[in-house]
Amino acid sequence: MTDERPKPKYGELAPEGWVWKPPQEAVPDADESASPTSATAPSAPATAARAAGGPAAPGTPAAPRPIATGDLIVTSVLLVIGLITTINSISSLLELPTIIQQVLDIQKLDVTYTATTAASLLGTIGAVVLALIYAAAVWLSVKALRARRRAYFIPIACAILSFMALFFVLMLAFFADGALINAIVETQGG
Repeated sequence: MTDERPKPKYGELAPEGWVWKPPQEAVPDADESASPTSATAPSAPATAARAAGGPAAPGTPAAPRPIATGDLIVTSVLLVIGLITTINSISSLLELPTIIQQVLDIQKLDVTYTATTAASLLGTIGAVVLALIYAAAVWLSVKALRARRRAYFIPIACAILSFMALFFVLMLAFFADGALINAIVETQGG
């Protein structure tokens, strides 16, 4: 069953004889109807309601919420720290076999890392994944800031995700060499 009646317009359902009277402002005794800007300028109550964060009067465009300055600063700082960390991690991942051998030498394990091909491939894959995670963090943060939403948690979540991906790649690279696993087991057992 559909309603064939026309939809009521704003104010048509008011009781007979009711007239809305705007609150009186401290305005000089000038005739506002003679003013050429009175028809185009929003009314004082509508402007005051928008400034107070309340709903705008019908027919007036709502002003966009301002960007929270603190959120913008924190998000920007986190993204800069993320950029520095991502660049550092990517450069390390691209030299993964060398870094693993340096770690083995620092730990005084008499083992030569032999899974250099697997480590190079894992390092390259890890570098691409970290770059994509950082790009997603920047894109999502900018999108959230433009939509006037909180964005500081996006770089934090992407940093956690990057750390997990980096840890996973490093563990795969370490466990790719059977001789290294045997040396670690022998060192721990003896």
